[in-house]
Amino acid sequence: MLAVFVVAVAAAAALDRIDIVGAVSPDEEPYQDGLVLACFSLALLVLIWVVSHWSLRPLSRASAEAREAGPHNPGLRLTAERLPTEVLPLVDAVNGALDRMEAAYQAERRFTSDAAHELRTPLSVLSLRLQRARIEGQMDWAAIDGDVRQMTHLVNRLLDLARKEQAGRERAPQQVNVSRVAREAAAMITPLAEQAGRGLVVDLPEALPVSGRADDLRDMILNLLDNALAHGKGTISLQGRRQSGRCLLDVSDEGQGVPAAMAEAMFERFRKAQPASPGTGLGLAIVREVAQSHGGDARFVPGPNCRVRIDLPKST
Repeated sequence: MLAVFVVAVAAAAALDRIDIVGAVSPDEEPYQDGLVLACFSLALLVLIWVVSHWSLRPLSRASAEAREAGPHNPGLRLTAERLPTEVLPLVDAVNGALDRMEAAYQAERRFTSDAAHELRTPLSVLSLRLQRARIEGQMDWAAIDGDVRQMTHLVNRLLDLARKEQAGRERAPQQVNVSRVAREAAAMITPLAEQAGRGLVVDLPEALPVSGRADDLRDMILNLLDNALAHGKGTISLQGRRQSGRCLLDVSDEGQGVPAAMAEAMFERFRKAQPASPGTGLGLAIVREVAQSHGGDARFVPGPNCRVRIDLPKST
C-alpha cells in the first residue's frame, strides 16, 4: 500500500509539473494530461494486483492445503509460514481439528483391523461347525454357544479399548481417589477369587489422589486382578503407596514372572505368554492405555513372581 501511495503522489506531482513548468502546454497537447493520467492509473491497477496477489499467496496456499485434507491424506497440516499474524490462531485451530480427526481415523482403522484379524479364526470355526451340523443333521449347541461367547467377549474388549483411547482425548479429568476405586475393583473380583480358592490381600492407604477418570481407573485395576486370577497362582496382592510425588499401585501373585525379554511385548494387543491360554490378549493393552492416558505408565517389575506396577502422577 505504501508503494501505491508513492506512485499516486508521483503521478500528481508529474501532472502539476507539466502545468507549472509549461514543458507541455495544454493548448499544444490538449489530451496530454488525460493520457498521462490514464497511464498512471493503469500502472496503479497493475501494482495493486501484484501487491494483492503477493500478499494473498500464502492464504491461497493454505486454502489449497485445506482442500487436500481428508482420509486419503490424514497427516496433512496447514503451513503457517508467511501467513498474517491475524490468521495464525485460525490455522492453529484447524490443525488441532485435523490432529483429532487423524487420531479418530487411526483408532477406527486399528479397531477394524484388529477385529477382522481376531474374529477370522472363531468365525471359521463356527462356520465349520455349522457345515458339519448341516451334513450330520445334529447341532452341537454347547460348542456353538461357546464360540459365540468368545466372539462376543472379544468384540466387547475391543470396543472397551477403543472407548478408552477416545476418552483419553475427549473427557475432562476429575479428582479421583485411586484407593477407593481399587477397593471397589477388589470387591468385584473377590467372589471369583474365593470360588477359585485364591486369596486376595489389599493394602492401600486411605487416599491416593490422582487426576483422571474413575471408571477407567477401576477397569484398569480390575483387568490386572482378573489377569492375575486367570494366569497367576497363589495369593493375589493389591498394594498402593505414595513415592516422590507419584502414586504407585502393584498387583502381584505367586506365579512365575514374565521373562524380561517378553515384559514389554506383553502390553501389545493380542499378545499372550502362552498362545493357547484363555483370554483375548487385550487386558494388559487396556491397562497400559489407561495408565498412559492419565500421564503414567504400566510395566512388569523384575522378580521371581509376577508383579505389574502402575505409576501415576499424584494430583495436587
